[in-house]
Amino acid sequence: MDFELPDDVREFRDVTKAIVKDLLQYEKEFQDTGVVPPIVRQTLIENGYFALPFPEEYGGLNQGALMQCVVQIELARLPPQFWTELRPLMGPGAKNILNHASEEQKARIVPGMVSGEIPIAFALTEPHCGSDLASLRTTAVRNDDGWVINGSKTYISNGSKAKEIIVYAYTDKSAGARGGMSAFLMNSETAGYSVDGVIPLMGTATPGVFELSFNDCQVPADALMGEEGKAFHYALEGLNEGRLNVGATAVGMGEYALELALEQASIRPAFGGVIADFQAIRHYLANMATDMRAARLMLLEACWQYDQGQGRREYASMAKLFATEAGSRTVDSALQIFGGAGYCRGYAIERLYRDIRITRIYEGSSEIQRNTIARELLKQVD
Repeated sequence: MDFELPDDVREFRDVTKAIVKDLLQYEKEFQDTGVVPPIVRQTLIENGYFALPFPEEYGGLNQGALMQCVVQIELARLPPQFWTELRPLMGPGAKNILNHASEEQKARIVPGMVSGEIPIAFALTEPHCGSDLASLRTTAVRNDDGWVINGSKTYISNGSKAKEIIVYAYTDKSAGARGGMSAFLMNSETAGYSVDGVIPLMGTATPGVFELSFNDCQVPADALMGEEGKAFHYALEGLNEGRLNVGATAVGMGEYALELALEQASIRPAFGGVIADFQAIRHYLANMATDMRAARLMLLEACWQYDQGQGRREYASMAKLFATEAGSRTVDSALQIFGGAGYCRGYAIERLYRDIRITRIYEGSSEIQRNTIARELLKQVD
């Protein structure tokens, strides 16, 4: 058993730590204006973060889940708005494209994804269905010119900026989700496509996530990504890596909250000393540290298994479930240690409290993760 990170992962992590420390100076400007300073995106592009999962032939760094999650743990200290554009590149979107897009499709868009010139969106969730993928209503009907897409999507990150959208739709409803759902790569300039509105959030994304509509969107035959009728499996495949990435986000936020709480407990005066003198506070800190240690180890082991080709679905779900709930507990306890100040805008702990809440919902809620874990375990019963 070797619990040390590989040299290349450790080196990239250390570089990321330094970059994050430098970029944190722009958080106040962002909080005051609501606009992410352009230097943030420029720095992430120039240092290879947009290139992490992609093959070298497209200008990428060809890194797996372990590297991506270790990097995401560090990036999670920054406001999520600083790195939200990276999410589709370190989860289902990139995985779908790398595994199932044609060589022509990849040659057309992957170099632009690596350079930051082609933002993408992953359009799966619909107004009436989230985790229940089989209930989606968007359709793609074949015609002489290719396919006509009709439907709507909601809660789509990056929706207003995306130049290419991965659209999930039924091509044969009678075949059911596992045989009748397909995925398409659609350009945002396609006639009939529109961004209908923004849904403001309590944290994570500014101005929010987006509602998309597809009204008789004609796409060519070669817009189909992978095989017709196989997209249900593509979604599940991509979600595993996405869940690891969300777990990494929660670990990063939780560890940052723990550091802030330790510092605050050591300086916040109370009754002639500091609050760290009291057993109640020490027990908070002990529980927080234990939670985050366990979450980190579970996550990294699941990432390693994934990179070895042994990425069992329940491992990704366990890591996502435990990391997001442990991280949420840790941030909540950290805010308690800050007291009233922790509830005030301008403190990082207040921002973390708002931002970490979504990690227990997206890429499959905690309830969905428990269902997945139990189902996979029961398959192993003789």
